[in-house]
Amino acid sequence: MSISKRRLAAIGSGILVAAMTAGMATTALAQSNFPERDIEFIVGYNPGGGYSNWAQAVAPYIEEHLPNDVNVRVRHMPGAGSVVAQNYLYRQQPDGYTIGIVNLGGLAAAQAAEDVPFDLTQMTWLGRLSLDPTIMSVRADSDIRTVEDFMARDSVRISTQGMTASSTITAAVTLDEMGMDWTPINHDGTSEAVLSVVRGDADAIWGSMDSQVTYVRNGDTRILMYYDAQRHPDYPDAPIPSEVGFPEALDQGFNSNRVIGAPGGMDPNVRAILEEAIRLAVEDPDFQEQLDRMGVSAQYADGDATAEIVRSSVSGFTDYADVISSLLSK
Repeated sequence: MSISKRRLAAIGSGILVAAMTAGMATTALAQSNFPERDIEFIVGYNPGGGYSNWAQAVAPYIEEHLPNDVNVRVRHMPGAGSVVAQNYLYRQQPDGYTIGIVNLGGLAAAQAAEDVPFDLTQMTWLGRLSLDPTIMSVRADSDIRTVEDFMARDSVRISTQGMTASSTITAAVTLDEMGMDWTPINHDGTSEAVLSVVRGDADAIWGSMDSQVTYVRNGDTRILMYYDAQRHPDYPDAPIPSEVGFPEALDQGFNSNRVIGAPGGMDPNVRAILEEAIRLAVEDPDFQEQLDRMGVSAQYADGDATAEIVRSSVSGFTDYADVISSLLSK
């Protein structure tokens, strides 16, 4: 009787091992089968802009580092400061076949101040490509030498690129902290907006470092304040917001994080494959050379770190919801 029990136990153990092995094989097969078709890479802006350029640049390298031979097809879906694209991305199936490059600052502001159908904190985050700090600039020969000089004015004119632009939102929040009255002078593009400051039509401009550093290097503008955890090594005279008395949340909370996300609820195995492909794409020496040619740099963060960045950003914008809501209603 005891022998029969031992034999039954051995048989049962064999069945269990076989079942576990089959399950592991099925999981491995599922992992190796993704992706089985092309992946759609959504960009919420027109071709030619910063987000489009990043997407077009990184897509071929993501393709290269995926386990199967599929295309990553960039699809532009402009509208409402990328809200149209975000709404589309948010409601797709979380199967890994629709991903998007997301303007975290602009969309976090929209979520904080408007009734939107998406929640950034509920998405699947696959990684951050870059961090583009904001700068506040004035004309190079302006008599505004410091932030204190700027705040001494009764009112100011600010060159903007649309009331929903991330840079305008950063300006509005900063000016609210300053307690200053301001008038926006709106323009269609960066060059026109900067020229407005150079001509003296506007007193200052806020914008991303990547988009405006050329004008600083050319001697057209001068950085008055730099938004980051510490001063920029190349422009050590420009203070960060907390150094001139503003909340620390202003230092980094409104910078442009270019992040890649997907609908929430994605299978962990699929997420791992996409996240690894994005990491390897960013680290690829050929991609790094391309970024050098573009005059930009990557500041990669993995999916978990990106999710935390998103939560922090949404929280920061929510603290200024009234200011943002008033701005977006104009």
